[in-house]
Amino acid sequence: MQNDLKILTRIGNDLRIMIVADDKVVSNSAQEILFPFFDEIVVANTAQEALALYTSSSYAIVYVDLTLSDISGIELITKLRNQDKYQKFIIFVDENDINTMLKLYELGIIFFIFKPLISKYFLQVTYDVIRILLPDQYVEEQVREFHKRLSDITEENKLQCNLLMQQTKLTQTGEMLSMIAHQWRQPLSVITAIIATTRTKMDLDIYKRASDPYLAIEADLGNAFVRIEESADFLSKTVNDFRNFYRPTNKTNTFCVAELINSVCRMVIPEKHYLDIDLELDTDTNIIITNFENELKQVLINIINNAKDAFIEKNIDKPKLRIMLQKKRESIFINITDNAQGIPYSIMEKIFLPYFSTKNEKNGTGIGLHMAKTIIERHIGGTLNVMNDELYGGANFCIEIMPKDRVQGDDV
Repeated sequence: MQNDLKILTRIGNDLRIMIVADDKVVSNSAQEILFPFFDEIVVANTAQEALALYTSSSYAIVYVDLTLSDISGIELITKLRNQDKYQKFIIFVDENDINTMLKLYELGIIFFIFKPLISKYFLQVTYDVIRILLPDQYVEEQVREFHKRLSDITEENKLQCNLLMQQTKLTQTGEMLSMIAHQWRQPLSVITAIIATTRTKMDLDIYKRASDPYLAIEADLGNAFVRIEESADFLSKTVNDFRNFYRPTNKTNTFCVAELINSVCRMVIPEKHYLDIDLELDTDTNIIITNFENELKQVLINIINNAKDAFIEKNIDKPKLRIMLQKKRESIFINITDNAQGIPYSIMEKIFLPYFSTKNEKNGTGIGLHMAKTIIERHIGGTLNVMNDELYGGANFCIEIMPKDRVQGDDV
């Protein structure tokens, strides 16, 4: 526990937390316990006050006392979740309020502190939540460090193509770390919630009170095993996707292009992505080529990440992304189309130039699309072009590849 408190002290200085309780005894006790570890503690005495103070992603943890006077604690949690689906909560509950705890389990809330508050248990639960948040903190630090390195590159070094490719890879490494953290959080939370729910039912002798205890526990465990297996399978696929991305690519290999596209989408657009991107895949699964697999994957990641940035910068309400793969005669075509309002025609001819970027200095280096075009045209053997798709309402990046060996698959 001593090491846990050291970590809590070090990380807590950079985090904001909110305590929502109209019971002065509860709020004062919570503040007193947390004061040594967090520099910024916001206290709301009512649910309405909490809603007025709350903004998405501004609080690492929100502590909620369910016995609020204006609206129910569960209703408050639901409203806050609508603003930020990844918000972490710790709930103050009475020890005998089991029904409410079960309802909260169904909402994905798995961290509770019993009243009256006990310092040791209070801090242990807080540390458990902080431990989940730690990967995001480290990822943000690494991403900032990568961008700092990019800004320090001299003009002379910028002209070296190999160095540019390595810097692009570094930037993507930071993005990959963030993606891994986001992708793993949901299945791990599912597994934790299943275990916690089952343990609670056993502790409360719910199965023993059932008319057929064996049948009741068999049904719950059967469902739990299926969900845990699904979550574990998702985690395994994620590991393989990222491991394969960083394997050396000095030699060509034969691969299915549709499977490569699916792998990229699992990495870059996870199912629970905060943008809620409407992804449409139209791919011919029979197309198999021999080429530089990871180089093609790097290009696709770069183009899709550019589309995600455009969705955010232009505040697209319902972002959509369409990826089409087809074969025409001896070439294969990959089209990535978004609905982010397209590229101004005044800069259309400049976007593949080195160091040209429409993003601000913090978010753009101007080498991503230049390197993507270089990889396609010099390594993979093809072309990369862009046009605006008026019907879809955005940019359409088209990759044409003349495979080094024969393309397999039916002609379109």
